[in-house]
Amino acid sequence: MKVREYQQFRAAYCGLCHCLKDRCGLAARFVVNFDCTCMAMLLSASECFESSCRRCIAKPFCRRDSYRGDAAFGAAADFSVILAYFKLKDSLQDDRFFARVRSRLLMLLLNGAYKKAKNNAPAFHSAAEKNLLALSELERKSCASMDASADCFARILAAAAEEEKNPQRKRILEQIFYHIGRIVYILDAVDDFEDDIKNENYNVLSYRFGYTDGKLSEASIEEIALTLELSEDRLYTAFELLDAGIWTSILRNILFEGLPAVSTLVLNGEWRNMRKKQREKMNGADI
Repeated sequence: MKVREYQQFRAAYCGLCHCLKDRCGLAARFVVNFDCTCMAMLLSASECFESSCRRCIAKPFCRRDSYRGDAAFGAAADFSVILAYFKLKDSLQDDRFFARVRSRLLMLLLNGAYKKAKNNAPAFHSAAEKNLLALSELERKSCASMDASADCFARILAAAAEEEKNPQRKRILEQIFYHIGRIVYILDAVDDFEDDIKNENYNVLSYRFGYTDGKLSEASIEEIALTLELSEDRLYTAFELLDAGIWTSILRNILFEGLPAVSTLVLNGEWRNMRKKQREKMNGADI
């Protein structure tokens, strides 16, 4: 990513953080992340980059360039809070006592923001709730269909396009978000596989492929890689039809270079170690 693109991405990240506070309250700012920022940029078709220097909650004595935001960033803020709340709710199924306690405390902290986001984006909330219930039912039945499980999560992200007024752009965004959601679900299942087997948690890949010594076979990994490539191809085809305005080059870098790189690291079992090293390196540094 070029320096100018990185600076714009950081400004978008900061802009979304401020948007979260303005729409859903101070606690909502803690759900901001790179994935939410990517969602906001995909929803936005802005042709003009307007920013201002604003104080950063992480570093109160610093001022950072912050994108002023638009309606798309507001929608992404609501979606991000709803997704974060449901993720915490899902974590209550964790068998570990302290993990459940942590999730309950964070849900209490985020409850006010969640209610505001739910009120702001009722259609997205309804879609998320409906598909998460469907996913929970598949888990209860020990579903062995990777496609069925991934479809539930993919439909949640696809619902982010519901408020788009332009029918053609809406269809394009639905395809993009659907396949991003499908890829994310499958990669998470691969990344969490060994932990899920160890903790006896549901993981669709264990029912679909089986395992030896708590690990997937090379043949299973190859089949997973193939289905990920199919989703990536459809994602790229849809993206070529999207007018993403000022965010086009940044999103192209993320989707066409970053996403395949992450997929390779996850499938090779290298993603967790790399992520840990990145967190250590970025601790105390700028995003």
